[in-house]
Amino acid sequence: MSKLPQSFTGRQGCARLPQAMVCACGILLALLASARTLDAGEPKPVALPRAVELRGRVVCLAEEMHRLHDVPLPTNHEHLWGLQASDRMLYTLLRGKYSDAIFLDERVRQKELLIKARLFPNTQLLEITNLRSIKDGVVQDLYYYCDICAIKGVSPETCACCQGPVELVEKPLKDSSE
Repeated sequence: MSKLPQSFTGRQGCARLPQAMVCACGILLALLASARTLDAGEPKPVALPRAVELRGRVVCLAEEMHRLHDVPLPTNHEHLWGLQASDRMLYTLLRGKYSDAIFLDERVRQKELLIKARLFPNTQLLEITNLRSIKDGVVQDLYYYCDICAIKGVSPETCACCQGPVELVEKPLKDSSE
């Protein structure tokens, strides 16, 4: 067992140690209280995603960075899908219900698209909320259809009802509010 230094073992040392601890604890509590006071002010408003409508084409962002900035690119790389908008801005696409067609169907990636999305603050990340195509300057409804069940869907995966195949359908919108 190690011995404590004389100053901690004597009667006078014992009295000093608790005083020093009390003083240190008091300083620590004062610091914590002041930090809480700073945090107790008005909560900072959380920036919300902004609704946007963008027209453009799907690109692999890794390939675009290679083309534009000579970023090294492995031959067998995984694609990172994004949208190159008509203003040449590049956006990263988050995978979700309404973007699945882009991630799973090459035919959709080849089309000029009109998307509605949520653009997240301080990023170029898009969550697609509506997907349309543009063909010969006309906005097209873009969906998958099951002939057996007469069900429209947004994903190229099998029909949710009968598990049968679905067909990609592209037809002009009847009303621009659709």
